[in-house]
Amino acid sequence: MNTTLNRMTQEAPWPAALVKLVHDLKYRDNWHFSLKHLDRGQGSVGLTLIIHIETVDTYHHENPIRINHYMLVPSASYNEASWRRWLLDQILLVERHEACEFFQIDGQRPYAPHHGFGEDPYIIWDRGTDQDARTSYRNEKRSTDDPEGSSTTQFSGQGSTGAMKQWE
Repeated sequence: MNTTLNRMTQEAPWPAALVKLVHDLKYRDNWHFSLKHLDRGQGSVGLTLIIHIETVDTYHHENPIRINHYMLVPSASYNEASWRRWLLDQILLVERHEACEFFQIDGQRPYAPHHGFGEDPYIIWDRGTDQDARTSYRNEKRSTDDPEGSSTTQFSGQGSTGAMKQWE
């Protein structure tokens, strides 16, 4: 089989309007935005909006953490208004993801994001299996909902719209 058929490529004009918007973007304290061409893992490479957040660990609120959410920049020739709305949509995806991690009822996280291979961490899932919620981007299985409850201490999700990565 021709290997070029096993790869997806797209091209678009350089998004100068997006670059300026990202440079000028202000949102919450401890939220930072940048654009980089990078390898997001799992064979996904390209221009990426990085939403860097300094927050607290959803499982251990006393522990500060830094997280990068990797958002795939679409191959598009949007105007400034469309790029501005796209930026807001990416922030809302991250807010939704974080809300689903923090949301608990009686100690249970019914909407815990799925971080495993092929999962979109920005979809609101009704709780799947325990293992769905405990699988890392490396397809490593944790034994508990607590990411510190096993040897897996760093995780990332790669979905159809983006990825997120926790850095210690």
